[in-house]
Amino acid sequence: MTEDQSTPDDAQRPEGEPRFSFTDKRKVNPEDGSVRRPEPTPAPDAEDVDPIDAEAAKLFEQAAQGGAEAPTPADSARVAELEGRVTELSEQLKREQAEYVNSRRRIEAAAEVSKEAAVGRVLSSLIGVLDDVELGRQHGDIAEGTPFHSIALKLEETLAAHGLKRFGVIGEAFDPNLHEALMHEDADDVETATISLVIQPGYAMHDRVLRPARVGTRGPA
Repeated sequence: MTEDQSTPDDAQRPEGEPRFSFTDKRKVNPEDGSVRRPEPTPAPDAEDVDPIDAEAAKLFEQAAQGGAEAPTPADSARVAELEGRVTELSEQLKREQAEYVNSRRRIEAAAEVSKEAAVGRVLSSLIGVLDDVELGRQHGDIAEGTPFHSIALKLEETLAAHGLKRFGVIGEAFDPNLHEALMHEDADDVETATISLVIQPGYAMHDRVLRPARVGTRGPA
């Protein structure tokens, strides 16, 4: 549609009345039926271009043409410095991790030793009770089938679960690491000293002797 010519000119338009204009955007000229060519779009002004977009376009063009600037010696030195720092920190981290693992192992081992020592002290304090139980058996005070016999068995089983074991019996070979000889009887019919009397049995927790067995021996002079 062509511009409306019926719009009054500025001189003829009443004062204060707005002026209207119309643009004919039809692709075919209604007068002769010819096809109209689209008017060229005006290029944007330089002031309307975003500077960031302009810089990005410039960098894209340089990258497409292979015109990127080569790294300077200062940049190369900085990269080498950072790579060296990364290597140094990686080695330091490995050392600290190894120290942490070793420290944790030492702490766990010390805790286990402390635990074993505490259990050993408790078991040692109960050896006197076990001596009384054994004397009661020998004198018939703790007869089988009685409540006291059942209690004694439970006590011994509970302590055995914590590693306590009794040693020292008649006929066993004398071992100075396990036995303490309080008396000795000379005998030529045996080659090595053996236990002939058990005064007090010995007790050990695992491989640790809590009390040696106090015995009498018989053997060569």
